[in-house]
Amino acid sequence: MYRKLIIISVVLSSQLFAKLPSNPAIASAHPMATAAGYEILAKGGNAFDAAVAVSAVLAVVEPESSGIGGGGFWLLHDASKNKNVMVDGREEAPAAAHRDMYLDKDGHVNRDLAVNGPLSAAIPGNVAAMTHVVKNYGKLTLAQNLAPAIKIAKEGFPAYSKFVRGLARKKELMQRYPATMQAYFINGTDTPKLGDIIIQKDMAKTLESIAKYGNNGFYKGNVAKKLVKAVKEAGGIWTLQDLENYKIVEREPIYTTYRGKQLVTSPPPSSGGIALATMLNILSSWDLTDMKDDQRIHLLVEAMRRVYRDRSVYLGDPDYFDVPVKKLTHPYYADGLRAAIREDKAMPSSF
Repeated sequence: MYRKLIIISVVLSSQLFAKLPSNPAIASAHPMATAAGYEILAKGGNAFDAAVAVSAVLAVVEPESSGIGGGGFWLLHDASKNKNVMVDGREEAPAAAHRDMYLDKDGHVNRDLAVNGPLSAAIPGNVAAMTHVVKNYGKLTLAQNLAPAIKIAKEGFPAYSKFVRGLARKKELMQRYPATMQAYFINGTDTPKLGDIIIQKDMAKTLESIAKYGNNGFYKGNVAKKLVKAVKEAGGIWTLQDLENYKIVEREPIYTTYRGKQLVTSPPPSSGGIALATMLNILSSWDLTDMKDDQRIHLLVEAMRRVYRDRSVYLGDPDYFDVPVKKLTHPYYADGLRAAIREDKAMPSSF
């Protein structure tokens, strides 16, 4: 499962400009997703509608990095209410998950179980996040926002280099799952070539179910039954109750400053916001723009080294673990970490 970041930020064509808010911008990982965002804006949608449309199209054209089978964090700013919020659509472990589920009979970690296949898959959150964002922040209907993705899934998209390379690299693994091969490989066997049209009829049906029934079109009913059946047949532990119990959480973002500018970033269970705040606090004592490249890179690495050490020790899901957010993001804490940095020498990660 993968996290996803959607930034509303791109240049407009003059034909669309008259129909859109002033200076809208959309940036995504694929031009078809970016175009979908503009299409939604032109139909009267707002930035939140556009983000949902972009996310849905990415689920179709960029499945290796994002999709309705995963989760994500949506960091939103509602200008009308001057409100910042993070919509937590992260995946959740199924109820039957347990501490030792990735260990072999000798107590060693089986990495294949942990990263590949049904036991590595958590209960998806991105569909719930999309429906939540549309209901609470959007202007259009969920069906309108999913329409571009449904069209692309039905009509297909041309295979591009990153997509083809990813399939080729993972082909041996994907051959364990015939349905996956049928969805992405030509005739269920051959790696697509550049420009081959990838049509996903099952994806279109799933998106249509979500468009029609909202969360119930994914977390209940026929889609949910098919998901659980497939996961269990492959050796997984999902249940219908796991899907039905999934709930979105809105969380207060983390605020930090760097050289007089305020930054709004993601709170736990995302680790990125705390990591960013701590790293910038450490680096705030140096003028990085006035340094040679090797000096700047050295300090960045040393700051990151300390941040990622803290990530492994202190960070977790706040619903189950007390994360010391105030401590980790406080400038005084960064002062202590900075004191151990040598400007002329890389320090060991085990310090």
